[in-house]
Amino acid sequence: MSTTRNAAHREPMSESETLRVDLEQTRQHLADTVQELSRRLNVPHRMKETAGHAGQTMKDLPGVGKRHPKATAAIGGAVVAGAGAMAWMASRHK
Repeated sequence: MSTTRNAAHREPMSESETLRVDLEQTRQHLADTVQELSRRLNVPHRMKETAGHAGQTMKDLPGVGKRHPKATAAIGGAVVAGAGAMAWMASRHK
């Protein structure tokens, strides 16, 4: 048997009290599960969340370039080199 939450008395809970506590915990778990499923199935809301997160990420990008100028230059150089290689390959196959 379980004991009550009152640590001073440590009286055993009756079977009905134990079931009541278990039922309340199960109800809370079920409510949390339903809420999470509702959130996951609400596609328009999730799209807005994702768009908001992407917008914030784009706002933060200039700050990244200032904090890591060498990495930004390396990535920029790689993009330019890749674009140049694609243009060169396209001109060869004409």
